[in-house]
Amino acid sequence: MKEVEHLVTRFLEICYDAIKKQEQAIPRTIDAVDETAASVIEEKKQIVLVGCGDSYAAADYGRWAFLRIGLNAIVVSPDEIGHLRIGKDTAVIGITASGRSLATIDSLRKAKSLGATIVVLTDNKDGTASQEADHVWVTKSGVRTFNTSPSTPTTAAMAYLLAVSSRLDDESEGRLEQDIKQLKSIVKELITWAEKEGKAIAQLTSPNVPIYLISEGPNHVAAQIGMMKFNEYSVLKGIAAIREEFRHHYNISINDHESAVLVTRSPVNSSDDVYMSVLTDSLKMRAYHLHIDERLSLGLPLAQTIPNMIALQMAAYHSVLRYNPDKESFKLPNAEAFKIY
Repeated sequence: MKEVEHLVTRFLEICYDAIKKQEQAIPRTIDAVDETAASVIEEKKQIVLVGCGDSYAAADYGRWAFLRIGLNAIVVSPDEIGHLRIGKDTAVIGITASGRSLATIDSLRKAKSLGATIVVLTDNKDGTASQEADHVWVTKSGVRTFNTSPSTPTTAAMAYLLAVSSRLDDESEGRLEQDIKQLKSIVKELITWAEKEGKAIAQLTSPNVPIYLISEGPNHVAAQIGMMKFNEYSVLKGIAAIREEFRHHYNISINDHESAVLVTRSPVNSSDDVYMSVLTDSLKMRAYHLHIDERLSLGLPLAQTIPNMIALQMAAYHSVLRYNPDKESFKLPNAEAFKIY
């Protein structure tokens, strides 16, 4: 059947453009990583990554990137800073694309008062957050406004953190460095693959029927961001679930024909096949197994997370395009219920 062409609102055009801009943002940001950036955190006993919303997910990705190379990294929400023991041996990396997240800025001020080294990872070097920083890491998303779904700035932040971690990676095979070079070289093909996958996932969705995004490890970041994208558009509710926790508790409340996406590394293994059969046969869910095409030649789950995440961004976009192409904004006044900027 021929796909129906939609005339979309300016709002949805901007959201789609923000996804497509990742084609330029990923290689530009990787190339923009300061040669000295890694030295800022290399000798620290503790690295704390902090952010809100999409930036919290990017911070969680940074945690996985730094843990992989042996650094002591944790991720917290801004309000949780007060629960940590922070001092001069701590580097706090505050992630805020716009540079104006009030909670993140407050947490950086708190950490700075305790003697921590402050790093701000941002797409807006002139934002308020940069005023609190000892070091500013700047991404290159190419967006003109931060008042829409921040797809590209989020991915750019993740690419920056991945590149920083590669500078400290002493693995002899250089697998991470190889993956970063591959990311840069195949990004156009990657976006095309992600949109195809996103459209397929969108076919599983139904208005007001939840979609469970199930994963673990670095790929759980993709699930978290996918959840946020579905929730932003307000067509249906996204629920991110850690793979093992879904088995223990989430499945109890599942209704027949609810949707699920299992996000895994590639190549897949037999346990993934078993998990999918349980979703479809035992739980009667409409399920999709998201994992990158091996022809994209990305070896590590850290690198694979980025295309999987973009596929879920596309899935949320194509779901709203399918069910509400007249959408002109995020759900108001909900978006203004809390003062976050």
